Amino acid sequence: MREKTLGVFKNRIKKNIMTQKDIANLILKQFAETNSKPNHIIQERWINQVLFGQLNPKEQELLNSAISDLVNEGLITTEDRRGFCLVLTEKGFDTIYPIDENNVIETIGRTIMKQFASTNSKVNHTVDFRWINFTLRKGLNPKEDALIENAIEKLAKEGLITIEDRHGFCMVLTQKGFDAIY
Repeated sequence: MREKTLGVFKNRIKKNIMTQKDIANLILKQFAETNSKPNHIIQERWINQVLFGQLNPKEQELLNSAISDLVNEGLITTEDRRGFCLVLTEKGFDTIYPIDENNVIETIGRTIMKQFASTNSKVNHTVDFRWINFTLRKGLNPKEDALIENAIEKLAKEGLITIEDRHGFCMVLTQKGFDAIY
């Protein structure tokens, strides 16, 4: 009975071991979590102090191969920038932030209109760019962030808002926008 129990326990342990691909994905996830853009880096310090500490000895042996895989796929390069680092490539950037631009523009537009609604805005009320810079941008990755202007232009083209300079750039709710949110 004990042998059978140990066998089940060993199988459970082995299932938790990360593969080379899993380790490569952890590296890409770190780039994504830091909102990295092409040419942004992960320093050797993060690899040694954070990533290495998450890996067991067998997984640690796979780390260099995982990095090599990412380099061979063109997702990162390795460089010496006052110390070893991993550098995100354009292809890596596209891989960690796969987006449907039209969907993102629609989502950002809905979020802007929800902001008008959440403040009980009426016709001619505004949402200024401080809200965009300090609230909206926080939840977006770099690719999504680059589409904010497109979303605003689309809302203006649809007649839901106007863009005005009222002691600073702001979006102004129109009658059509008012009717759309209430």
